[in-house]
Amino acid sequence: MMGQGAMTTTPITVRNVLQLLLEADSYPRQGNTDWRHAERMEGAALEKIEDAIGSPGDPPEFQAWLGALRKPHIRNDEREAVYDAMYDHFGSPRPGC
Repeated sequence: MMGQGAMTTTPITVRNVLQLLLEADSYPRQGNTDWRHAERMEGAALEKIEDAIGSPGDPPEFQAWLGALRKPHIRNDEREAVYDAMYDHFGSPRPGC
């Protein structure tokens, strides 16, 4: 039995983290506050990586993409290549394309 005030968290999958990252990337940005909100969304998704649970069916690219996006000083072209691959994998059109 859990004690009073104990919190349970639902595990998050690697796939869910990637989808959260795509949501952040596709968030409509019309003004400065939108850009900041999208950055916070991406930051929140990246914070979940450590606790994300992989599935046996996950392709190896999932870990490579997460590893690249976690790099603090990822080059913009690398970041864009990762997001392009993620959009392709999930069959989602890239916003603005």
